[in-house]
Amino acid sequence: MKVINYEHLILRNMKFIKYIMLLATIGFFTACDSDIENVKISDPTSFVAPVIGQCNNVIVNADNSAAESAIFTWSAADFGQPVQILYSLYLTDGKKDAFVGNSSSTSLAVNKGDLNGIVMNELGYAANVSVPISAFIVAKIADTDLFDSVKSNNSNTFTINTYAQAKKWLFLCGETTNGWDIGNASIFYETAGGSNIYSFMADFNQGTAAGNERSYFKITAEQNWAAANWGYNFLTPSWSCPEQSDSNLSLDLSEGSIFTLTVNTTVMTIDHKAIGNMIGLVGGFNDWGNSGIADTPFVWDYTTNTWKTEAISLDAGTEIKVRVDQKWDTNWGTTGVMSSDVKGGYELEKGAGNIVVPEAGSYVVVFHANRTPYVLELVKQ
Repeated sequence: MKVINYEHLILRNMKFIKYIMLLATIGFFTACDSDIENVKISDPTSFVAPVIGQCNNVIVNADNSAAESAIFTWSAADFGQPVQILYSLYLTDGKKDAFVGNSSSTSLAVNKGDLNGIVMNELGYAANVSVPISAFIVAKIADTDLFDSVKSNNSNTFTINTYAQAKKWLFLCGETTNGWDIGNASIFYETAGGSNIYSFMADFNQGTAAGNERSYFKITAEQNWAAANWGYNFLTPSWSCPEQSDSNLSLDLSEGSIFTLTVNTTVMTIDHKAIGNMIGLVGGFNDWGNSGIADTPFVWDYTTNTWKTEAISLDAGTEIKVRVDQKWDTNWGTTGVMSSDVKGGYELEKGAGNIVVPEAGSYVVVFHANRTPYVLELVKQ
């Protein structure tokens, strides 16, 4: 009589069933993956562009530039599928387009001061004029560039009355500012009133611990941590920041110790450029560096975000300039225009003319590289 091992048979059948279920599961997910890969967006010729609504005239002045906004609205775009859509608003004068901002909905509130800055700094109009303008929307499927975008109609023509807006400012705080000394964070200014673009030059090796390969920092709205501050998660850098876990931005000191940074708060980007390792004063007093006499170095003062020499004796009529690393590749001289921001200061431009010392004396020379244009100030002792 044959004895049947039911326990063995049951276990074998259970093992067989397990394989069948595993194969079914693999088939299910393979089918799902196949479906995901084969999602079809409608033919681009059938995409429906948004239609921008009526735009009203905008008057910008000191009283409303910060407190009031203009509202732009439009109809929804249609890409034939229930997808997330990114809308980008632009202004145009018919010759040039200027980006204003992004929205995931069908409206965008834009600060009047920001509009003023865009018209003046991006489209190139003067203050205190009435500028005829129109707006349009570009819609695209969010988070991908695989599909065509669609553009709305241009809106009705409306006017934006500009005004001479005061420059705003931000602050730098990091290892280079005396070990994250937020109370004395370094101030820097807009390139022009309302531009929302801020630029400055600083020594990022100063204050950074010896041997450190990178210098860490953030950008802040005020000299305290309670106000807005921006690191990697909010500002998109133009360089690779490999250590972003704490959101601090960082610069590679192997590129140099002195950098210019440019912050754009409209599109939330930050760009950097390595300048060198030394800023120096050169001129007739040291035979323009031709006799082996070193340039007089500027030392960066983080509390004012300016560069200063030690007191130096200069004769009347002595000509001077500012340059980098005792070379002429990068240098600044006078444009012949006196600064309206720094009393007695000379506006500077790359490669421009020599500055003439007005009278003999002992001077601390101050290089204001936290504003645009840069300014050189001779402070008599």
